Amino acid sequence: MTVMFGALIMLALMGWLFTKLIGLKPTLEFIGAGVVIAWCLEDFGVHTGLIFGHYYFTHLMGPKIDAIPVAIPCMWVFSMMMIWVIVNLFMDGTPLPSNHSNLRIICGAIIEALLLTTFDLNGDPFSVQNHMWVWTNGGTYFGVPIHNYVGWFTVALITFLVHGYIYRHDNTEAPITLETRGQQRLSILPILLYGLMNLPYIFINVEGVLGLVTVYFAGIPFLVALWLWGKWYFAQQH
Repeated sequence: MTVMFGALIMLALMGWLFTKLIGLKPTLEFIGAGVVIAWCLEDFGVHTGLIFGHYYFTHLMGPKIDAIPVAIPCMWVFSMMMIWVIVNLFMDGTPLPSNHSNLRIICGAIIEALLLTTFDLNGDPFSVQNHMWVWTNGGTYFGVPIHNYVGWFTVALITFLVHGYIYRHDNTEAPITLETRGQQRLSILPILLYGLMNLPYIFINVEGVLGLVTVYFAGIPFLVALWLWGKWYFAQQH
């Protein structure tokens, strides 16, 4: 139950933040598409083993809908929203995308899926070590099969592509921009949350290696995104 409530609070926080940044309708579309796609594909994956390999969730993850804990799609969409802002900064130099071409949406989705998958490089080993879910055949990466990461990259790619085209439609109707200084300041929060979410793994340091993985695969994107945000923010003040 604790995990579920924590995930719901995190998603509610990010939902509130995105409502301030991009509006209620695009936020609900982002959350709705992410939750539905993540739950459907993960439920299919758990029952078949085709997407992520063979595993199951323990009681520590809290209440489930069929085989999937409520917490899982909530944490997934929360992570997606952080990554989306970071990759927008990488590609467009702004927290919100300024280019909605097919090439931008596809390339953005690939980078977003890669970065979100690396975020899972921490989460899965920690969860396995703490018996939140169990791989029936084990795996080569801290007990997690590589198959799992291929699966999550695929799920993330599909979800970000769907969101990219929905968001382009919203911008066709009325361009979404960060006009006020308050919105501009709030846009740093997804980046800071990304850093805070990864920080504990540096100290948990499973088997003496996970901390180093975190520094490279999460620390570097965090610092680059922070620098790009600062560059963008101070340019808006002139």
